[in-house]
Amino acid sequence: MKRTLAVAVATALGALASSAEGVMLNPRGTGQVLIYPYYTVNHQQTLLSVINTTGHGKALKVRFREGYDGREVAGFNVYLGPYDSWVGSVFGTGDEGNGAAAIATNDASCTVPGFIGLGTPVPGVPRVSTLEFSNANYSQGVYGTPTGTDHGPLGLTRTREGFFEIIEMGEVVDQASGSPKTLEAITPVNGTPPGCEQVRDAWETSGYWTTNATTDLLPPAGGLYGAAGIVDVALGTLYAYDAIAIDAFSDVVQHSGPNNPKPNLATAISDSAHDFATAYVPIGNAMVRADYTASTAGVDAVSAVLMADTLYNEFDVESGVGAATDWVVTFPTKQFYVDPGLVNAYVQPFEERFDQTSCHEVGLVTHDREGAGSPSGFCNLCPVNTHNYLCYETDILTFNMLPTEEGPSKGLGSTLVSLSVPDLVEFYGNYQLPTAGNMTLSFPREAQRLRPSSDGVAFIGLPATGFAATNYINANVTPGVLSNYSATYSHRSHASCMSSASPQSACQ
Repeated sequence: MKRTLAVAVATALGALASSAEGVMLNPRGTGQVLIYPYYTVNHQQTLLSVINTTGHGKALKVRFREGYDGREVAGFNVYLGPYDSWVGSVFGTGDEGNGAAAIATNDASCTVPGFIGLGTPVPGVPRVSTLEFSNANYSQGVYGTPTGTDHGPLGLTRTREGFFEIIEMGEVVDQASGSPKTLEAITPVNGTPPGCEQVRDAWETSGYWTTNATTDLLPPAGGLYGAAGIVDVALGTLYAYDAIAIDAFSDVVQHSGPNNPKPNLATAISDSAHDFATAYVPIGNAMVRADYTASTAGVDAVSAVLMADTLYNEFDVESGVGAATDWVVTFPTKQFYVDPGLVNAYVQPFEERFDQTSCHEVGLVTHDREGAGSPSGFCNLCPVNTHNYLCYETDILTFNMLPTEEGPSKGLGSTLVSLSVPDLVEFYGNYQLPTAGNMTLSFPREAQRLRPSSDGVAFIGLPATGFAATNYINANVTPGVLSNYSATYSHRSHASCMSSASPQSACQ
């Protein structure tokens, strides 16, 4: 299936081993790793789903990361039976929007740890249970330790926005010899798996997974897809998007307990026999292969398939239709290059170790719908409240806020606003932002280049993903009738690379 695609790519590139696989974005939307670029609970909820399209069981790591530095704020394991799925809803606790985020589910699929049940069970009605997010990984200890302070906000409100990832740790099977029949335990019967307590006990002291985490597991094989939706019930808006799917992430079982920080996006290994993490990246009409040492630079294989020197998307701020647009730009691997608990100094392609922020410069060009545009570039002496850089792991670029305005963004209600596009556009020669059109966001710095692979390939730009979120308000309908219309549009991108041995030469 997906393996066949990887083999075909490797063969076309003249790879030495016909069985070679490599990390790649799956254009058909299924894979071993799913990246969801944004969640928020700022007066909203974020709905999520993950679906297993295969006839095999799946062991999954679900991990939520806050938007400043990518520190984990919630993590747990989900075990899916064949063709099974799992759904949840991320919501905010507290009355004034200052409590932690939490996730609720009424799904019967097995989780470790088990969520806390709410309310009195009703026969025939799935019981809702919850797991609250935590600030433990950034609110204690000294700067420079993995779970110490990173000089960002310490409170629970930091858990309310960010992104999340789901990683397949392995396929669950019932092995012939001495099997505890884990697949049978997690496969629903009449809607409920019979053995969720069994898999939770397997991670207890002397449990069979504590003793041997590969029991009843084979290497991951992909076939997962997922989606999320940001819902504001009061306004009647829904921003829905598909998760990004990465295939051929690992050729070995990476099964771990719920409190283990691994696997993560840095543990890619496509050829465990030779300690390689190989990435395949389409550039132009060619497929570029890049090999990295998995044990020290596995994250670079994942970053490579996300690298972009330019992002493209649309915006709309027309007042006549009540339009508001925010761009989400997420750098899912950024923490592995800038987090003070992981690196002693920043690592390219980023430019600054995280200390309250970790900023990198951007350039932009806006065009109206007839192609007229603002000049490109970035300012070295920006006016007050004007910034030409992005500073977080998950950044919001807003198109509706002017220098005198404060508060959350108009589209998503975000507090992670790094860049106000009208500020920059107006600074570039007194141009004004068009009311609707498209924008090009570029990463123009020479330093914004991924470390060269072992074969000398250096991808240019930053590992970025995300989408534009636009809402329209119709003020001409019957009073009291909800009249919001919302949509998301995934960013389009351009990728490029060079040869580190011959910097003036393209890598193709």
